Amino acid sequence: MGHFDRGVQGLVVLAAVLLGAGRHPSASADETEGSLTSSRETREARAASRPPARTAAPRLRLVWIDVLDSAPYAFEGAARETSAILADAGVVAAWTLGDSSTVTAADELKVVLMAGVANGARLPEHVMGGTRGGGQSHTTWIYLSNVLWALGLKEEPTRRLSLQEEEQVARALGRVVAHEVVHAVVPDLVHSHGGLMAEKLGRAFLVQARAFLGPAEQKALRAGAERYAAAGEPARAPLTLAVAGH
Repeated sequence: MGHFDRGVQGLVVLAAVLLGAGRHPSASADETEGSLTSSRETREARAASRPPARTAAPRLRLVWIDVLDSAPYAFEGAARETSAILADAGVVAAWTLGDSSTVTAADELKVVLMAGVANGARLPEHVMGGTRGGGQSHTTWIYLSNVLWALGLKEEPTRRLSLQEEEQVARALGRVVAHEVVHAVVPDLVHSHGGLMAEKLGRAFLVQARAFLGPAEQKALRAGAERYAAAGEPARAPLTLAVAGH
């Protein structure tokens, strides 16, 4: 994956690689006061020892659009995988199933699943996903044919994928989507040398039991998601003051 400022207008792409008791009645007033003080101190100590309350997790609103209905089996599994990765980072994913005519809001991110790379797009070979750079993006593209290639699969008219293969594809798509969501929300985050945010993802990574972001990537995503969600909040009108005169 890289930044292509000319050929693809700053599109960031992801390439595939095949790879108690009560007080006694005789107790004195002083003893009563002492026990109350002790109880209060205990409560205060317990409160101080508790971890600080976590703020509400930022929410990302994602819209899944399968342009040509290329993988109708994939939405549920892909959304579940992406949501799990984002949840590990402290971000809540809220999904909507849309279509090519869906109009999205300012705080929504369209995840557009394409059957393959369009002719003339001048993208790198075997690119699995792409997101325009230069700022937070509201659209990311995922290319099914190259995800299948990375998995060593090929969907043919005479042979449908098995149920197990469909589940595998959905999980892989979910990981590619998570990768691209990070690019869309945190455009200045550079690729890592390995893991989910590596420039290239191979089969071994796409099919392994779990995938997650690194600590720094998770922190960046949370901050970016908060900014992204704020973009959809209505602007507050300036406060108009009436000043009393004589």
